This record gives sequence, structure tokens and C-alpha cells, in this order.
Amino acid sequence: MALKQTKIFYNKLKGKKQLGNEEKPLMKNIEQTDGEQKFECMESSDQSGVLPDLIAPDVEVSGEKVLDILRKILTEQLNPEELDKAAEVLKRWSKRNGVTTDQKEGSFPQNWLCEYLQEIDQFVENYFPTLPAEGPPGSQLEQLQDFLKSTQSKICFEVIRLTPVLEDAGLLVHLTDNYSRHLFTKLDLLLLDRDLSAKEIFCLIMWGKDVFFSPDLQHVFRVYDPLLLTGWFEKAKRKLLPKLKNEISKTLQNILCYEEQHGHNEDSMNEETFIRVYLDVIQCLNAVIENSKAFSNTLMCKAQPLCLKELHRFVQKYVDAEKKHLKKWQPLNTNFVYLFRIISTCRQLRFYAPQLNNPDTNKSDDLLNIKNMLKEMEDHVLSVVQKMMKHLAQDNLRRYFKKGSEQIHVLTEAIQKQCASLPQNDMGKEIQEIFGNVAYDCVSRVYLDCLMKTKIKRLKKRWENVGEKMKEDALNFHNTFKELNGSDDQRNKFLLRMSEVLLCSDVDALKLTCCKLFQDLPEDSEQYVPGLLRWKGVLSERQIREVQETIQVVYPDPNPRCVTRRPLKGLCCCLWCE
Repeated sequence: MALKQTKIFYNKLKGKKQLGNEEKPLMKNIEQTDGEQKFECMESSDQSGVLPDLIAPDVEVSGEKVLDILRKILTEQLNPEELDKAAEVLKRWSKRNGVTTDQKEGSFPQNWLCEYLQEIDQFVENYFPTLPAEGPPGSQLEQLQDFLKSTQSKICFEVIRLTPVLEDAGLLVHLTDNYSRHLFTKLDLLLLDRDLSAKEIFCLIMWGKDVFFSPDLQHVFRVYDPLLLTGWFEKAKRKLLPKLKNEISKTLQNILCYEEQHGHNEDSMNEETFIRVYLDVIQCLNAVIENSKAFSNTLMCKAQPLCLKELHRFVQKYVDAEKKHLKKWQPLNTNFVYLFRIISTCRQLRFYAPQLNNPDTNKSDDLLNIKNMLKEMEDHVLSVVQKMMKHLAQDNLRRYFKKGSEQIHVLTEAIQKQCASLPQNDMGKEIQEIFGNVAYDCVSRVYLDCLMKTKIKRLKKRWENVGEKMKEDALNFHNTFKELNGSDDQRNKFLLRMSEVLLCSDVDALKLTCCKLFQDLPEDSEQYVPGLLRWKGVLSERQIREVQETIQVVYPDPNPRCVTRRPLKGLCCCLWCE
């Protein structure tokens, strides 16, 4: 855009005409020796300072006068009409004087060529934008951006302005090379002599990429030595990576500190608090990856293992801090939502970590360690949730079976209340489903344990048909957890299926029912079906043995080493306890 605007401006400038100036030959012969002519400029008759008419092909000027013309061209002391004439003088001088230089377009006498090049050098040095004042790291971004912007605009304007005048005379390449040398000197001073932040270094290299590799600017920002450019980028990347590491580490440490100070305040456990830890971590690391990729895939590949290693350190500190915090609390008094939040944070970071891993460049065990630590933490917190859920279920269901009160509804309402505190988004629904499955498993097992620890005669006096009441309760639980999970999960039919054992009295029908249960729920059936058969009290020992033998024939244990029957005997011995 800057280049386009400069071109438009220059074309307008060039198109303007000076009125009232007549062209007059202002050269006179002052000396002739051995056929060599020298000329000097006559002053304009109107003393307006207008450049003399030097267009005529038989008119020549001295090297000193050409130097003066070049100086006026560079410092914009000529109007557009004079500029055209000056360009013609430079072009003719370079072609008519005989010492050939290594300039592509023309040739000047060697002694005068040095003078002209020095004049260009002095002009670039005098008018090159100055560096901004140095400040603390992280405070120089705005000044840096202003310097780069003004430098780009200045170079674009001057090169485009001077191209029509200097190109044919063979001086344009020296001008662009000189700008290039000055520019890289300034860039080196910024990069190597100043303590820049990672963001400020990113600003530098992205500006360099946009300028030096832009097709529209390549003839303006000409790099006379390509190794100079690649070398500068390499120096920038070497300085950038340690800065990135330190800034990532500092940011992640700040997240941990804030979490330690504010993250355990249960009154503020709103949706923003629930997702804050993993969202802040992911945003920090993603910003580094995206900025690196915007520059080059090579830089991104170097940034990825760096981010993964810093994530590894963060996860280790986070897990240690949360375990320490959980030890301070009485597990049964811990807020469920706080535990849900830890599970969600671990899961999200565990799913995110592989995005930072590049198997081609990263040979460390960082990813494996991250996943293992987070999975272990999830399991640990889920075990706490199970203990709390078991305690809550026991507290309500013991009273329910002992007194026949409505504690079972209090239990379902308490479970629903805990889930209601979760954020209503995809992450919240995912954690709600996990909690629903854990809670249903705890409630079902506590229900069966409390059921079989209560004498069936007492329950028959209260409910008459214990099997129907169990089915009613099981259906109530199933519907509650179906609502929580948003689906008719077969895992939440365990208690409902166990009620079939109590509802079925015919031995042959019971054989079919039990065989189906062992087929669908082998481990749960192994744990509870034998006890239920004895507890219901309508079958003789011979009939119970017959049912069990049928089960063994129809559905033999596929892996007897994994499922032992010994705990079941102990369970059956205590079924008649109050």
C-alpha cells in the first residue's frame, strides 16, 4: 500500500509544470585545449534558480557541476521540469565520459564516480530514520512498529522518487544497496544490542518477511548480499527461542499462582472459573505456535517441542499442587464441582498435548509423561468422587431401607443438584456424563448391598412385593441418569436388570434370566446374582445349585484367573446382617 501511494504521489509530482520559465541555453564555451571542450553554466536571466537548459546534445558540463546537480536531485531542490532535465544530464554524462565502472547502466570518470557515490552515501546517512529510544523489555513494541513503518515509507518514497533520475545513470543500484546496508545495521542494533521481548522480536522478523519477500517491494528493498538476510533471520531465531521459553514459563507460572490464590474459592466456581486453567494454558501455547507458523514452518517445528516441554513442567506442578490441596481437605466435604473441574482440566490438557508433538523432531518422552500424569490425576480424582458418592448413597439408602423414608428421592435430587452446577457447554456435558456413570455405579452397588443386608421379611411387611419395589427404584434411578447423560446408556440398566432376579420365581425361567445376565453383565452378575438368589429366600439350596450349574454350562467363565468367586462367599455370609 505504501509503495502504491508513493508511486501515485510521485507521478502527480512529476506531472506538474512550472509556468513562466522559458528554456534558454545557459552554457558557454570557456576553454578549448587539444580538441577538448569544457563548459560552465550561465546564470538564469531571471535569477530564479531554475536548472539551466542542458538538453542539447552538443552541451556538456563539468564533473563538479554534475555533482551539484546530483546533490540537488537528492535533496529535492528541483521542480519536476528541472528533474527531467537533470536526469538527462546524468544519463548523458555517464555515457560520454570514458572510464568504465562496474555499474550496469553507465560509466563515469573514476574520480568523479567516487564523489557521486559518497554523495549518495551521505544523503542516505543524513536522512535515514533514527532508532527509537531504548526502554524496558516489552515496552518498546509501539515505538518499534513506528520505526519500521517510517523506515519502510522513507525508503519506498526515496527509491521510487529517484529511480527515473538515477537508473539510467547507473547510480540506482548503489542507492538501494546503501539503504540495505543502513537498514541491516539498524536491524542488528535492535536485535543484538537491545533486550527485546519475544513479541518484539516477532514484530521484527515478521516485518522483515513481509518487506524482503514481497514481490512489490523487492526492487525497493534490494538485498545486495542474500547471506546477509538469511544470517539476520537466523540470528533473530536464535535470540527468539530462549525468549519464548522464558515467557511461556512465566505465563504458565502466573496461571498456577492465580489458580492457587483464587481457584479453590467454591463460591466463584462459575463457568469462566471452571474452564480458566486449561483455556489460559492452551491460548498461551497456541499463540506461540500460530505466530511461529506465520513466519515459517521451520520456526514452528522448533517452537513445538519447546511448548511441549513447558507444558510438561506446568502439568507436573499443577498435579502436585492439586494433590497437595486435596490432602488438606476432608474428602467427604470436598465440593463436587471442584473435583469435576480438575477432571475437566486434566482431560482437556491430555487431549491437547499431542498437537504440540512432532514425532519427526521431538525424541523426548514429554508427551508420554504428560499423558500419564494427567490420566493418573483423573483416576485419582474419580476415586475421590466415587468415595464421596458412595458416602452420599450410603447415608441416604441405609435410612431408606431401615425406615422406609423418602431418602431415595433426596439422593436423586442431590445428584441432580451437583450436575446442575456444571457449565452448560460441551465440556460440562462431557463431565456430567462421566459423573453420571460413576454415580450410577456407586448408587446401584450401595443399593444392592443395603438391600441384601436388610431382612427380606422386614421389607415384605413394608412393600409387600420387594421385587416390584426394587424395579420401581431401579427405573427411577435409570430415568434420572438417563436425563443426566442425555442418552439411554445400557450401563445405567444394571440395577434394573438385577431386579429381574427377584421378580422371577420359576426355576426354569430363572435359569434363562440368570444366563442372560451373565452374558450381558458377567462381572456384575458374578458379584451379585448368587447373593440375590439366596437372599430372596424362595429357592432351596438344591435349586440354587441347579441354577448356578446351568449358568456354568451355558456361560462358562472365559477367564477364571481374572474373576474370583471367593469374595462372593464372604458376601453371602453377611447377607442376613441388619
